[in-house]
Amino acid sequence: MKAIVFAYHDMGCAGLKALIEAGIEVLAVFTHPDVVGENHFHGSVALAAEQQGIAVYMPEDVNLAASTGQIQAFAPDLIFCFSYRQILNEQILRSAKSGAFNVHASLLPAYRGRAHLNWVLIKGETVTGVTLHRMIGSPDTGPILAQQRVAITAEDDAYSLHCKLVSTAGIQLARWLPSLLAGELIERQQDESQASRFGQRKPEDGQINWADSAMNIHNLVRALADPWPGAFTFAGVQRFIVWKSRFRAERSDDSAATVISTNPLVIACGEGQLEIVSAQMTDGECLSGAEFSHTMALTSGQVLSLAR
Repeated sequence: MKAIVFAYHDMGCAGLKALIEAGIEVLAVFTHPDVVGENHFHGSVALAAEQQGIAVYMPEDVNLAASTGQIQAFAPDLIFCFSYRQILNEQILRSAKSGAFNVHASLLPAYRGRAHLNWVLIKGETVTGVTLHRMIGSPDTGPILAQQRVAITAEDDAYSLHCKLVSTAGIQLARWLPSLLAGELIERQQDESQASRFGQRKPEDGQINWADSAMNIHNLVRALADPWPGAFTFAGVQRFIVWKSRFRAERSDDSAATVISTNPLVIACGEGQLEIVSAQMTDGECLSGAEFSHTMALTSGQVLSLAR
């Protein structure tokens, strides 16, 4: 069987590796150039493909006639998509004689769309997973062929969960692909009553609202931890990032955003308290909460900015 692969990031590297090990001939890989200024902590699909002697293409818009025609000319049996950022048009999807398939890092139909890794943490979920589904015109809505659950622990942050999901996808694809090729996977339609989609996130969406509950703020910190841009707030005009936090259920008579103590560094929230375990000025080094409060000359009773 011959395939065209649309892939990016670590999930793309794991997917490409699984296809090759399953004996699928990859005719070409379509990927994205790394964006200048982004944190490129992830593996390179382009490099992984080139090392296997596979042709690599990086069109600005894969759905334009030139790229669509090129893909159709390959006449692939299969198309696979792993963390590719563009929606593939109907002509591309129909060019694969045996179908087009995507691996999505959530338990569809929940958390369709972008930033699902971050959203499951923001929403306080305790389980997510990976889904293999058939691609149709509407993204992330096609029939499901296989799923694997992944537990989210209280210690997980965005990076640890990312690693779990990539590892799980690689392991499961080694099991799913032979069954897919043999026609043994049974498709089931997604339950639209269980569907959710929260949308793409931007770095500025990471501002902390201290009027929110401490648990919600803690989940935001976890969801945006390094190498993501981080949850941030202000002390006066000084912007700083909270990299790690600890939820405290104790109630406080202080108003939200008030510094309750500086060692440890604890902030009053709309409900409960948040201990800042580590933080960093935009142009400074990451410090423990106590070191940071000393460097910033924070004092008990001082009020941080609720929002800007």
